[in-house]
Amino acid sequence: MPTFVLTATHNIDRPQAGLHIDRGQSFTVNINMIGITPVNLFNNSRCQAALVQQFQVNGINVPKTDYSIYSRGSWDIKML
Repeated sequence: MPTFVLTATHNIDRPQAGLHIDRGQSFTVNINMIGITPVNLFNNSRCQAALVQQFQVNGINVPKTDYSIYSRGSWDIKML
């Protein structure tokens, strides 16, 4: 099971969801799929439900339609 560390590349604010993520704040995400890499983590439709679930585990409760949070440009992605 691939494990990734996502680090915010900029401040992320969602006042309507009560969410604030500071630049540099990191989260660990586990994706239970073979073949997932940092390059295709956010671009793979099979990962979408797993990403939403892992974000919720980390206290990030935003809908999957919030493309700026569920986008590679918001995160520095490292695979462990």
